[in-house]
Amino acid sequence: MEIMTQSSSTQAQGAVLAGANLAPERVKPCDFRTVGDIDKARLSPLVTASEAFARALTQSLDSRLGITCETTLQSSEQVPCRAFLEKASGAYLAPLQLGAQADFALLQIDSILLFPVVDRLLGGSGEPTTLSREVTEIEDNIARNFVRVICQNLEAAWRSFNVTVSQGARQPLGQLQRIFSAQDNGLVFSFSVNMQSAGGGFQLLLPGASLGAFLGTNSTSVREVLRSGAMNPKLAEKSLDWTFKIELTLLGGKVRASDLLNLSIGKILPLGVPVRNPVVLKIGGYNTFAAVPVRSGNHRGAQLLERLPHDQLETGSTQ
Repeated sequence: MEIMTQSSSTQAQGAVLAGANLAPERVKPCDFRTVGDIDKARLSPLVTASEAFARALTQSLDSRLGITCETTLQSSEQVPCRAFLEKASGAYLAPLQLGAQADFALLQIDSILLFPVVDRLLGGSGEPTTLSREVTEIEDNIARNFVRVICQNLEAAWRSFNVTVSQGARQPLGQLQRIFSAQDNGLVFSFSVNMQSAGGGFQLLLPGASLGAFLGTNSTSVREVLRSGAMNPKLAEKSLDWTFKIELTLLGGKVRASDLLNLSIGKILPLGVPVRNPVVLKIGGYNTFAAVPVRSGNHRGAQLLERLPHDQLETGSTQ
């Protein structure tokens, strides 16, 4: 019997071929604006409260609609806020105000649920529908009653977090999309509502900046949010003491060559920019906010007006 042996060169070639089938380790740059995965143990009280909310909403809808309903929590997941809004096209979006601070949440109600509920609140049968359009003014007023019921039950379920819930002013989808950068993540709770002959779902988005009260803190503490992620706690603590170069840049100014030739100490140089035009706040070389220069005690400051769109968050020329 002949015994076949494998030469060292053949072995090496086989190792290379085998290695080619292995997925290379993926190394991503660290982005300190993201918090990574939130520890499940810290989310457990919020999930439990959301399940209690679903049970309470079932009873409220039974009473308000006069028919048998069942609300259940389907899932909870972390998603990019912009991705959530992209999928919300055609759905009913209602901003919710959380507490007395600037925290907020977004409620998305699917059309196949909204229109039967509105029909039932108007005295109809609440039959299934295939409508997928913007609500009329009358339908919007009725839909707000449905949102109010959701807010009341959310506030009751979140009583242990000391978080109040109220309706905010509805805004166009495009305006909501400008609120978030591509790095902003949130926690989405998905619920289903089954009625006698119709049903559908609604989703609740809690942006990362609004999760502080639910993660065991009294405010949206940056330190606590960082600790809740996958970043090493010691590194997260040290990173809070890092400094970044700040610049306020006035864009769009044009000066004549003759004015530049006649420059002298104490002379005012007209920049050709309207007084009300904002400047650009650059953090670490990145355009981040439109702002206006102000005084802060004995120092210079910048009052932030709006976050610049993600496609403007790039370093480069200020021409």
